[in-house]
Amino acid sequence: MHERSLPASPNWYCSRCSDLNSDGLLGFGAKNIIYLIDVSASSCRVVGELVGHRDLVSGFSFSHHAGQSHICVSSSSDGSLRFWDAAARSLIREYAAHQTAVTAVHWSPVDCNLVVSGDEKGVVVCHWYHTGDTASCFPEPRSIFCLSCSPHTWSTVAVGYKDGMIVLIDVSKKGEVMHRLRGHDDEIHSLAWSPVAGEDALCSRPEDSEVSLGSSVGGGKGCYLAVWKQRPDSEGLEHSKRKRFDDAKAAASEETRLRLRPQLQRETLASCPLAEGTTDSVGVQLFQIKCWDLSTLECCWSLPTLGGFVYTLTFSPVGTGCLALGVGDNMIRVWNTLTTQNQYDTRSFWQGIKSKVTALSWHPRKEGWLSFGTDDGKVGIYDVFSNKPPQISSSYHRKTVYTLAWGPPVPPLSFGAAEGKPACSLYSCAGEGVILQHDPSKLSSEASDIDKLIRDTNDIKHKLSPHTDLSWKPDGKAVAIGNEDGCIDVYLAPDLKLLCSIQQHHKIINTLRWHPEHSSPPQLHGLLASGSSNAIVYVHDLRSIIEDPPEGPLVLTEPHRRLCGHTSKITGMAWSPHHDARLVTVSYDGTAQVWDVLQEAPVSNYQGHTGYLLSVDWSPVDPDVIWTGGKDFTVQEWRVSKQEFTKPP
Repeated sequence: MHERSLPASPNWYCSRCSDLNSDGLLGFGAKNIIYLIDVSASSCRVVGELVGHRDLVSGFSFSHHAGQSHICVSSSSDGSLRFWDAAARSLIREYAAHQTAVTAVHWSPVDCNLVVSGDEKGVVVCHWYHTGDTASCFPEPRSIFCLSCSPHTWSTVAVGYKDGMIVLIDVSKKGEVMHRLRGHDDEIHSLAWSPVAGEDALCSRPEDSEVSLGSSVGGGKGCYLAVWKQRPDSEGLEHSKRKRFDDAKAAASEETRLRLRPQLQRETLASCPLAEGTTDSVGVQLFQIKCWDLSTLECCWSLPTLGGFVYTLTFSPVGTGCLALGVGDNMIRVWNTLTTQNQYDTRSFWQGIKSKVTALSWHPRKEGWLSFGTDDGKVGIYDVFSNKPPQISSSYHRKTVYTLAWGPPVPPLSFGAAEGKPACSLYSCAGEGVILQHDPSKLSSEASDIDKLIRDTNDIKHKLSPHTDLSWKPDGKAVAIGNEDGCIDVYLAPDLKLLCSIQQHHKIINTLRWHPEHSSPPQLHGLLASGSSNAIVYVHDLRSIIEDPPEGPLVLTEPHRRLCGHTSKITGMAWSPHHDARLVTVSYDGTAQVWDVLQEAPVSNYQGHTGYLLSVDWSPVDPDVIWTGGKDFTVQEWRVSKQEFTKPP
């Protein structure tokens, strides 16, 4: 089990994809998983996931009946409905009554046995939870976008369609249409009944594609809410109000603006009250979940969410506890993991970034300097403590940037007067196999390809293998470069004289890491760990070669240590800053493995993610804590000592 985590972002454009039970447990769909969050305390915590759907989760609803608050139902684009026990995190049963994607589901607030679902073909299905029976009806040949069971009459269901039509049906009479409500021209994204007994009013919210998000003045046409009420003669419904809400209008009260859209920069996907008798409300938004105090209109807490793969994560060596995340939603997050007031104190950086953030590296001495690389080949530097846009290198890679590293300058940047030389250069390695050296003080100047220096220093005439990773030794004396052919070359700075070639891997090198040098014995300072697209991790002892360089380059064919246990390719690794020769590796097998390197022994295995892992780092302050990220759009904090397993499955 994990400690803290940032979950995946809620699914977009789903009418009822989140719900809250009476115990303060919030569930929401993200990708094909339902995340469960305890929101009953002053803060919040991700407490579990419901995993099983093969496709996108399109709807989620708790049973709000006595003794059933832990039971919930979810719908999916795979056509299935699943009933879950949220307390046990287990599947109760699955239904496949729909022949196409299910778009909406709701547990009746009147009948504890009734769950109603609708699909994109217009079919409505009633599921009787206790008996397992189902009954289908086809009230309208239209695509259903949302539905809502009446809180007053068990058999009445409001159904919203893609073309703006709303119908009220009686499910006790095979879906007989009671009323057709016209007033919208766009998709009906939400329907809500008045909770007041005897007041059968229905409120609907359509999609408005013309709303200008992120702007508080001009440009948008606003959002319309239509309300139908029971006529006094009880012979039908009348369209009593079509109210135009516009965030830009100063006349709109703060209360109206809060309930309509908690934050102008992010569309609100769903909201629900915390509990009866409280003044709190939870809002689910595109990239965060917020809890609001409706009596003060203040945000109680905010939980950031992630909208893409977590390609890279790294702790700052200067700003203790500052964790940077590179995510596939075109944003960088910087999480202050040590703050006591807000456990999820996270800032987002998006300026100058137009594609996935695939590489990050903190400056070793300048606090707040964070370099980033992207999927479209861009390299830049953010000062995370300023509000300025990032500096962007004028030299672009042709393919994805996979690795960034700070290291001592090498020619031509190491030439010239001491005051004109940068203290550190920024090195980037990308998918086309090229490593560029950037001057961080002059990113507008052209970066240099280090292959020219390697060829000149070592008198190499043949074509070099494309580079796939690099890692500078912490003292700056040497750099290890991994290649596409599985070879690792180690060069002596600053002229990049080839010291040795390590020829043990036979597939592309994915990750290289030198053992940290502070507070560790000297005999460990030359350890280099390497991971490739095969499952074995090798550790090499290069101390003697670096301290006493040979006249000619050596070829190493035997590792110092061999770590076997993963069942798929290695994607990332990190040495413990607290232990001697303790390493954590992550893999496509979906697990993170902690090793005692000198004993070649597995210590602990973490299996809390869904899908393969891509990134890992050790906590700089707690020897028992590791952070991992991957394909499931989550970052998870976990303790080595609390894991059930010692090896991958």
